[in-house]
Amino acid sequence: MKKYFKLTSLFFLGLILFASCAKDTPAPTAKISSTVAGNVVTFSVVATDADSYSWSFGDATAVSAEQNPVHTYAEFGKDFTVTLTVTGGGGTVVNTVKVTIPAMTLKQMLAGITSAGKKWRIAATSEIIGAASDASLTVAKTYPAGVLTMLGMPQVYTDEYVFMNDGKYSISPKGGGVFAGMAYCLVNSMPNTPSPASAELTYATPYTPPTGLTFTLNEKKNLTVATTADGMTAKDITYNDVMTLSFSTGGFIGIRDFVSECIVKELTNTSMKIVCFVSAVPPNLPQVGKSSNVLIFTFEVAP
Repeated sequence: MKKYFKLTSLFFLGLILFASCAKDTPAPTAKISSTVAGNVVTFSVVATDADSYSWSFGDATAVSAEQNPVHTYAEFGKDFTVTLTVTGGGGTVVNTVKVTIPAMTLKQMLAGITSAGKKWRIAATSEIIGAASDASLTVAKTYPAGVLTMLGMPQVYTDEYVFMNDGKYSISPKGGGVFAGMAYCLVNSMPNTPSPASAELTYATPYTPPTGLTFTLNEKKNLTVATTADGMTAKDITYNDVMTLSFSTGGFIGIRDFVSECIVKELTNTSMKIVCFVSAVPPNLPQVGKSSNVLIFTFEVAP
C-alpha cells in the first residue's frame, strides 16, 4: 500500500511539474509587415517564442518556411490575403495580412517585368489595315490575315522587336531582313527583295540592325507628321493626345520607312495595335519621304 501511495504521489508530482513548465512557455507572437514593389512583395515578421514559420501567399503557390520571404505574384491589379502560421513551444498563432498588387503599367505591358524584356512580332493571324495619313486616319482597305505571305513576304511575320524595361531596344531579323517601304529603300540605296505583288512594299535584305538602340513610350503626346496626298504638295498633320513609340536613330517597329515614330492605338499585356507611317511617293516627285498613307498592324507576343 505504501509503495502504491509513493508511485501515485510521484505521478501527480510529475503532472504538476509538467503543467508548471507548460505555463512557463508563452505562446508565440508575430507582427507582419510588407513592402510592395510592382508584383514583388518583401515580407518581414517580428516574432517572439517562435520555432517555425509557414507562409501561404493567397495565390495557390507553395508555402514558404522562411521567416522573411520575398514573393513574386503572377497577377497584377489584385488583392491577396496572406496567412502566416507561427509555431513555438507555447502553441501556434495565425496572422493574416492583405497585400495589393497594383495594375500593370503600360511600360510593363510593353517591355515585360523581367530583365529579359519582351519580344513582339506582327501577328499573321490578324488583318492589316491600310489608311490615309489624314487627321482621321481614314480607312482605305482592310487586308486579310496572312496577307504578307500572299505578297511573297512570309518572313515579315517572323521578325521580332525586343523591348527591355530599362529602355533598351533591339531588332531581330529572323527572316534575314526587315519589312520596308520601296521608296525608302530606293532613296537610301538599301538592297531589297521586291514583292511580286506590290510596287510600294518590299523586304530589305540583307539587313544588319544597329546596336545600342533605345525606345521611349510617350503615353500622351501631340505628334506632328509631314504628309502628302499626291506627292506634289505637303501638309503637316498633328495627331493630338496620342500614345506613341519613338526610337533612337535607326530604330523602328513593323516597317522601315522615313518616319520611325508610330502611334500606339491599343496596348495590352498580350497584343498591341500600331499605326506606322509609310511613304509611297516615288523618288522623282518633290514630296518624296512625306507620309502618304499608314499601315495599322496588330502585334503579338513572340515566344
